[in-house]
Formats: sequence, structure tokens, C-alpha cells
Amino acid sequence: MSVENNQYPSYYPMGDRAIVAQFENIISIDVSRKIQSFLYMIKKQDIKGVIELLPAYNNLTIVYNPVIIKYDELIMEFKKIDKDISDDVKIESKTVHIPVAFGGEYGLDIDEIAERADLTSTEVIKNLQSKSYYVYMIGFIAGYPYCGNIDEKLRFKRRSNPRMSVKKGTVQIADKQVGIFTMDAPSGWHIVGWTPMEVFNPHHLPPGLLSAGDYVKLEPVSSDFVKSWDEEKEKEWNRNWNM
Repeated sequence: MSVENNQYPSYYPMGDRAIVAQFENIISIDVSRKIQSFLYMIKKQDIKGVIELLPAYNNLTIVYNPVIIKYDELIMEFKKIDKDISDDVKIESKTVHIPVAFGGEYGLDIDEIAERADLTSTEVIKNLQSKSYYVYMIGFIAGYPYCGNIDEKLRFKRRSNPRMSVKKGTVQIADKQVGIFTMDAPSGWHIVGWTPMEVFNPHHLPPGLLSAGDYVKLEPVSSDFVKSWDEEKEKEWNRNWNM
């Protein structure tokens, strides 16, 4: 079905080389699929001067070359196609299975989450690995996936005292989201596990393992398994899980 509210998307400039197409200001898979639909149509239209398309939770940023196409001309091109935006368009996507060592030294906040949710630590882990999580956007740091939606029982606000350094590979949750750190960085989210898998590698093409519209499935593995992880084991994992 097409977008019923004619005000979406609305357009506004971001500097002199980008346009933001703003959709409903909520976080939902339906809105994300509309963004993916619009992104697909822009690519199909092959508009000269469009350089890059950057999807976020509820908007799409279009980077363009103002020497090739002007702002007003680009808006006109978008308005020719935005009436056909749909939230049920079939978008090419993949489900990526990620090995995760949950709890213990790798999931420092599992026990606290379990206590707050009135669950056991084992139940928290089973809950987290029971479904696939939709990738809404990539951002914050290179290749970092913002995924959702986690179970209501596990939805807690961010920590009041953020950690100053959280290591690459950390799997964390906050509000209704799941994220995977692609490099060491500060964080106020709750740490539930760790993966040895390379979610972002600048030497690969493409460098990011995940894209908006994909799905992530967290597969529990032992601490011994992640400690023995190497390049060959990653290739074997991908052959078995992610072909």
C-alpha cells in the first residue's frame, strides 16, 4: 500500500550537497520499509548527480553533486516517484547469523538484566536468541548496526553511568534495540555478550557485513568457541550459517 499521509516524505536541505527525505518520526519496521522502497526507486531511476543514499530510522539522506543537478531539480525528480512509496515492497535482504558468547566475562550485565526482568540469566539468553532482529540503520561508528525489536521484558533505558570503553565485538541492548560494536568505543548500553565475527572490516568490499533492511540472528556459542576463533573458523561458520 502507498503512503496515505501526503506530507511524507517531506524534504529539506542538509548543507549544499544533501537532501533529507523525512518520513513519520517514529521507529517502526513499516516506516523503515517505506524508506527502503524509496531508496530502491531512486536507484532504479538512476538520477544523474545522486552520489550516495543513507537510510536512517525515519529518513533518507540523499547526497548529490550540485554541479550536475540542482536542489530544486532533484526535489522534482523525487516528487515524480514518491507517490508510489510502499511499506510492503519486497526488498533484497539477508539474515546474518552471528556467533555470540553470552553472559559471564562476555556479558557483564546479563545477571542485572535478569534480576530486573524477573528472569533467570538462562531465560534472558534464550529470549535474546529466540528471534531475528531487523537492521534499521547503520551508524554511530563505522558499520554499527542498530537492530530491533527486542522483547518488552528486556527493554531498559540506557545505563545512568556509561562505560568509557567497550571493546569491539560487544553485543549490547538498550530500549528496544540490539547493537554490535565494530570498534572500541564508549557506551551506555547494557552488555549481554561478545562476538568474534568481523561485522566491519575496512579492507573488505563491502566493508560492512550488514545493511539496513537485513536481519541479525544471535546464535549462542561457548567461551571456548570464541577463544579459538580464527579466519578459518569464520569461513567455516559462514559456509554453514550464512551462505
